[in-house]
Amino acid sequence: MSSKFKNIFDQAKERKPETPAKETPHPSPALSVMPAPEKKRGRPSGKRSDADYVQVTAYIQKDTHRDVKIALLKTSTDKDFSELVDSLLAHWLKSRT
Repeated sequence: MSSKFKNIFDQAKERKPETPAKETPHPSPALSVMPAPEKKRGRPSGKRSDADYVQVTAYIQKDTHRDVKIALLKTSTDKDFSELVDSLLAHWLKSRT
């Protein structure tokens, strides 16, 4: 009994291996050129990689969360949700002393 792929295997065995084309060396320039500094890929580092921040979890009502996000988007400041929570908690701590 012969394999369905016997013909393919036989042809592959008979085929000569391809030889890579020889590369011609490029002449080096008379003046050396400094390569451009390599840019980092991906997102810029943020709070997640900052040792001064810690991630916490808090449960708040959905409506409150939605309304706060909408209010933050409508303001002209670039404050995000975590910055708002941080400033409110810091204000609360100051009010206790």
